[in-house]
Amino acid sequence: MRKLALLPFVCLVVSAMAQDPFIGTQVRITVDNASNSANETTGAASADGREIVAGFNDYRSGGLIRTGVPVSSDGGQTWSHLIVRPPTQNQTSVEGDPMTAYDRRTNTLWVGAIAFGGSGGIFVARKNPGQNSFAPSVMARVNSGADKCWMEAGPRPGLPNTTRLYITYNEGVIRSDDLGTTWTTPLSLGSGIGFLPRVGPNGELYVTYWDFGTGVMFRRSLDGGQTFSTAVRAATRLDTWGTEFNNGRVPGDYRIPPIHGMDVNPVDGSITIVYCDTTNTIGSNRNLDLWMTRSTNQGTSWSTPTRLPFRDLTQLGDMFFPWIEYSQDGRLHLLSFNSQYTVQNDGGSDGFLDQDYAYSDNNGATWRRFRLTPNSFNSRNDGRPSAPAFMGDYSGIAVADKVVYPIYLSTQLGKSVGFTNIVSNTAVLPTAFSFFRGTRASGGLESLFFRDSDSLVGQVGLVLNQQEAPIQLDVTAAGVVNTNPSQLRVTVWGRVNTPSIRQQLLMFNINTSQYDLIDTRNASQTETLSDIVVPNPSSYITPGSGTVRARLAYSAIGPVTQPGWQAQFNLVNLQIVP
Repeated sequence: MRKLALLPFVCLVVSAMAQDPFIGTQVRITVDNASNSANETTGAASADGREIVAGFNDYRSGGLIRTGVPVSSDGGQTWSHLIVRPPTQNQTSVEGDPMTAYDRRTNTLWVGAIAFGGSGGIFVARKNPGQNSFAPSVMARVNSGADKCWMEAGPRPGLPNTTRLYITYNEGVIRSDDLGTTWTTPLSLGSGIGFLPRVGPNGELYVTYWDFGTGVMFRRSLDGGQTFSTAVRAATRLDTWGTEFNNGRVPGDYRIPPIHGMDVNPVDGSITIVYCDTTNTIGSNRNLDLWMTRSTNQGTSWSTPTRLPFRDLTQLGDMFFPWIEYSQDGRLHLLSFNSQYTVQNDGGSDGFLDQDYAYSDNNGATWRRFRLTPNSFNSRNDGRPSAPAFMGDYSGIAVADKVVYPIYLSTQLGKSVGFTNIVSNTAVLPTAFSFFRGTRASGGLESLFFRDSDSLVGQVGLVLNQQEAPIQLDVTAAGVVNTNPSQLRVTVWGRVNTPSIRQQLLMFNINTSQYDLIDTRNASQTETLSDIVVPNPSSYITPGSGTVRARLAYSAIGPVTQPGWQAQFNLVNLQIVP
């Protein structure tokens, strides 16, 4: 199959925006633990980003499906794997469709799901702050016919210090005022699926859903979910299809229900919906794009849907399963599947897919997009024993104030496995640089700010000591606010132009006034990420000024046999984890 590199790792610069976040390397969040497959991922994070809960359908031997719950207490670096089940009397063989929520007022996290059939229904478990396990689950609703639930926490209208927890699903909306211990009976919202609740900055409750036809529907409650406005059509789809099949609209054989993402900007209160729809056809191939509509008047009226400009209309490709979340600063985050990185026709059993993350600082007017998966993965390798394949019906994003965790699946390991990347807005850029050894061949300070075509290039200078690295770049960063973080990472994208070169990272210790050797590794002739965790980070951050000094040294392994060798620095920054 012919491959086409449509987009680099950092892709689609639509316009100049704020400094890009740091996109960390993939972190696997699911473990084998008898799990054959993972899909329908979701996640939520505490405001400081330290505590994260995720959820997924966990396929077990014997046809069992459980609700797998990865949990991290160190900002997404390591994960433990839990199974959360309903009370014993409500357990069934299929327990899935996970959902998560977080409450800023109490710092509480929840996970929930549906036990399908029998005496099952919707169950919810609470994780109290600082705990690595969940309290015993409770039944929010006993109903064997429950389908696709989502959960949201927020203040009651006019009572900013309160917490009300909502669940919406095919029966309607239920709510809890005691952190999920007891629940009301459902209030119907009409016919539909994918009912998604979001709470506005003043306690407004918004719900969107698909009406099984061409409508993306919207309803609003201003009294905490007790009454709702009449349903409004927020968008009319150009194309639609059934729940179970994609009818050959994408490469591969799996279903794509036209479920959408929706969230509320906490800064200006505007509401954004993103959904997938057919835009055009090339030959016999239909191309799905992401479309967006917005409301600035609490959902009374909606903008004309616009296509997000992530695809050249002359090229094949599909984007689907969009999920969006706003962070507290008003940045809009988007996660979606993407088939554009491999040129392929619709249909067939093999569909090569990727996962993309994008963000916008202006409510979706312009975007920056990033490829998360290292290579395209085959949808056929979902780890399930039967056809067709199943990519699930959605993905999720866990959003903290300064860190974002896309929660997604990939089959790159031969079955569908859950992954995340640490997307950090806490990158500290260099404020100065100098060559302690060696000389500058080209580039300047701004060359270190972005991973792009502009690099700072250092070359071998006068070698005074054969034991000393002939290229040594000193980088200074100032303004680190948190001088006692849980973690300090130094990230470098770079390369050398000759083999057998070693890279070392040294950090200036403020206690000893000397440089400490932190990391040694072989340098690469292709551009490579060095993502280095610095132990005891407070030893390297100057109180008051928040200054950090790093030294990147490059030396030959053995005698220098090739004159003129160079080291190129494409991006250098610091990552501060609270």
